[in-house]
Amino acid sequence: MTSTTLQTEWPGIYYDGVSASPHRVTIQVRPSGLQIIAQSGSQLSWQYQEIRQTQGKYSGEEVRFERGSGICEVLTVSDTAILDCLHTISPDLVTHIHNPARRRWRMLMTGLAGLASIPLLWAAFTWGIPWVSGPVTRLIPTAWEKELGQFMATKLAPPETQCTNPQVVDSLETIVTTLAHSVELNPYSFQIHVVDSPTVNALAAPGGQILVFRGLLEHTETAEEMAGVLAHEMQHILQRHGMRLLVQNFSMGFVVGALSGDVSGIMTFGLQAAHVLQTLSYTRNVEEQADQEGLQLLLRSGIDPEGMLNFFRTINEKLNEKKKPSKHTAQYLHTHPSTEARIQRLQNLIPSTFKSSIELLPETEWTQIRKMCGHLQKTSA
Repeated sequence: MTSTTLQTEWPGIYYDGVSASPHRVTIQVRPSGLQIIAQSGSQLSWQYQEIRQTQGKYSGEEVRFERGSGICEVLTVSDTAILDCLHTISPDLVTHIHNPARRRWRMLMTGLAGLASIPLLWAAFTWGIPWVSGPVTRLIPTAWEKELGQFMATKLAPPETQCTNPQVVDSLETIVTTLAHSVELNPYSFQIHVVDSPTVNALAAPGGQILVFRGLLEHTETAEEMAGVLAHEMQHILQRHGMRLLVQNFSMGFVVGALSGDVSGIMTFGLQAAHVLQTLSYTRNVEEQADQEGLQLLLRSGIDPEGMLNFFRTINEKLNEKKKPSKHTAQYLHTHPSTEARIQRLQNLIPSTFKSSIELLPETEWTQIRKMCGHLQKTSA
């Protein structure tokens, strides 16, 4: 009779919480914690009680562990089998970490819940009850949502329309990475697409896809203003607002395919989903939630929230101009309504004792970055 040797070492990527640079490491699973060994030979020890898992609970996701607060240390492992190893070696110390052995049971219950929901869904969509979209959206597998979002991004921002200037892309990715480090229980890997278009707008597609249009980039005065926009869009994704909007406006075929995780349906509904995301706007309550949660994300990240308010003030000035706003600015006003009350509400949420602890992109001249994808269009309609 042969026995299988338990694998206790895994390759991974380590982020030190100081820079966005990844470090390739070897991770050893030990009874009391994880031993992290860098290629240089230096080592770190993470005790299990210090670790929180923020990703890797769903099929197809890499495992993500975090330690610390604010811009914390991050450890990612592509092989989810490390979770089985943890629960085999130290079951009593890792009860707060996902156990894959429970996944099959959860998938079964989700499937049964989806089937049981179909009669209710049919009645709800027949009579147009919007509140059912929330519970339905929560039943949709995250992996399916990611596939849909990637398909939508390729249609909304084909490669030939994107600005690929490495300084621009790297700067925006650095801001997103800084913000993402302060997100707890994040099932998404955020991906930025810079669209070379004068439209003043940004879109959050499901599954972690963020589209920033050149016109919006050119209207930001500082990296902190861009961080405010990105924090808002990230919250649309984290709260699954886009998926909820699609569920409200699609047929039963889309909903049933989403609940079952049928990837073949993505091709069928992806183009229509992209059109819906471009043409429909969120409700005021949804926008307020993205504002407030986005502001809290800025605060947790140590980023000056005045950047978010300053950008909204700029857009609000465009709204209040005597002349008609340009068609490019009007697009943002259509999808992201800006009012003085909205700005004041956010201002009241900022603690009087708050002081920003980091300066975004200190080595970068933002006035140059924001102009690297083209020239600001002066024409208006």
